Amino acid sequence: MNITNTNNLKRKYLLLLGIIFFIAFIVRVYYDIQHHEFMINTKMSRLHKNALLHYENIITSLEDKYVSVSAQFTNMHETYDLIKNRDRQKLYNYLLSDYKKLVEYNPNLYVMHFFDTKNTTILRMHKPTSYDDDLTVIRPIVSKANKSKTAYFGFETGKNGMTYRITAPFISRKNEHLGLLEFGIKPQYFADKLDNLLHVKSEILVKTSTIKNLSHKTDFENIGDFSVISKDPIYTEIINKIDLNKKEQIIQNKDKTYILFNDLCLRDHTGKTVGKVIIAKDITKAVLENRNSLLVLNIASFIILLICYVLLYIIFTRYSNDLINAHQNIHQLKKEVDTDALTGINNRSSLNSYLQNSVENENEYAVLFFDIDNFKNINDSYGHDVGDIILKEFTKVVTNSIRTDDFFARWGGEEFIIVLKISSLQKALKLTQKIRENINSNLFHSSIKVTCSFGVTMIDLPNDFDSVIKRADKLLYEAKNAGKNCIKAGS
Repeated sequence: MNITNTNNLKRKYLLLLGIIFFIAFIVRVYYDIQHHEFMINTKMSRLHKNALLHYENIITSLEDKYVSVSAQFTNMHETYDLIKNRDRQKLYNYLLSDYKKLVEYNPNLYVMHFFDTKNTTILRMHKPTSYDDDLTVIRPIVSKANKSKTAYFGFETGKNGMTYRITAPFISRKNEHLGLLEFGIKPQYFADKLDNLLHVKSEILVKTSTIKNLSHKTDFENIGDFSVISKDPIYTEIINKIDLNKKEQIIQNKDKTYILFNDLCLRDHTGKTVGKVIIAKDITKAVLENRNSLLVLNIASFIILLICYVLLYIIFTRYSNDLINAHQNIHQLKKEVDTDALTGINNRSSLNSYLQNSVENENEYAVLFFDIDNFKNINDSYGHDVGDIILKEFTKVVTNSIRTDDFFARWGGEEFIIVLKISSLQKALKLTQKIRENINSNLFHSSIKVTCSFGVTMIDLPNDFDSVIKRADKLLYEAKNAGKNCIKAGS
C-alpha cells in the first residue's frame, strides 16, 4: 500500500489515539467506581464477619460465666434446706447481697430464678413477690432442664420479658436434685457489647408471636413479624428502609450512609430464631473520603491523558514521514512472515490466505500435493545440512517448471503444494507430469537423484478447502503406496 498524503496518516493515528485515550479514561472511571463498590463490600463483609464472630463469643462467654456462677451457688449448702422447705424469705435475704453484686457487675442481668423439680417458682430474686406459679406450659426450657437435669441456654419470653436464659439444674453435694437455678440476661446486653466492640448502633427485634405470655401488655413498633423492643435513635429515620430478607444492606439516608446486618439471631434452646439484633454502622466519612479520592484521581488521570495526547500530536506532526516508512516496513515484514525461511517460497500461512482470497469458483483451480520420496534417508545418509541444500535446489527446479501465476508453497518438511489456475484435471495432470520429469532429470547437490509422489485434484469446494487438501493428501499416499515417483489424480 502506497501512502502519499502524510496528513491523512497523521489524522488517522491521532483519531485512533484519541479514541484509545477516551476509552482508557472511561475504563479508569469504571474501574474506580467498581473499586469504590469493592471497598465498601469488603468493609461490609469484614464487619459482618467480625460481628458474627463477636456475637458468638459473647454468647459463649456469657454461658461459661453464668454456668460457673450457678455452680458456685449450688455449692452453698446453706441454701439446700431453704430450697427444700421453700423458705423463700430467708433464701432471699441470704442471697440478696450476692444478687446485688451480680447486677452491679452486669446491669443487664434481670432474672435470678429458683424452680423446684416440678417447674414451679420457689423464688424470683428480681421479683420476690411473685412465686408458686407453674411454668411448665409457658417456659419449655424449664421443663426440659428439669427433666434432663442438664443445663440449657437460649432466649425465651417469660411473664416479665424476654431474656437470654442460662437454666441449670440445682443439685446438692449429695447429688440430690432440688430443682433449677436460672439466670436471665436482657437482649440489650448483646447490643451494648457489640456497640462497644464494633462501634455500631443496635436495634433489638423479638417475634411478636413469642411475647404473648407477658404479664404486662406493651405496644411495640412492628417490622414484619417482629416487634421492636429496643433501638438506637438512628433507626427512627431508616426503619422503613430495612429489609429483613437481606442479611446485608447499604442504606442511604439523606447525607448518611449505613452498613446494616440483620442475621444476628436470638435463638431459643432448640435453635429456633425468636428475635434479631440488627446492627448498623455509619460509614459516611469513609464513603465521602473514598469518593473525593476517586474524583481527584479521575481529574489527574484526565489531565495526564490530555498531556500525553498533546505530546503525541506533536510527535506525529513532526515525524509523520517516519510513520509512513514504518507502515511500509510493516508490509515488508508481512511479506517476510508469509515466506518460508529456508526455501524462499510461500509458506503454509500464505497458502491459506491465497486460497481464501483468490479461489472463489469451483473447478477453476487444481491442487498438486507432493513430497520428496525417501527424504528421511537423504537426511540420515548425508546429514540435515545437505538435506536443506537439496530442498533449496528442489524448489528452484519446481519454480522453473510452473507458470508465473501458479502458486507454489511449502506445506511443511519435504511436503509441497502447487495451486494451478486451470480448467480441467487432464490439463493439471499434464503440467504435473512435466514437473515430475524435470525433477527426475536433475541431480541435486551434484550427485543425488530425487523423485516425488503427487496427489492431484480439482478444487470443487472453494468454501471447504480442508476437505480438498485432505483429498489431495489421500491421493498422495495412494501414489506412495503405488511405488512412489508417480501421480495419482481424482475428484
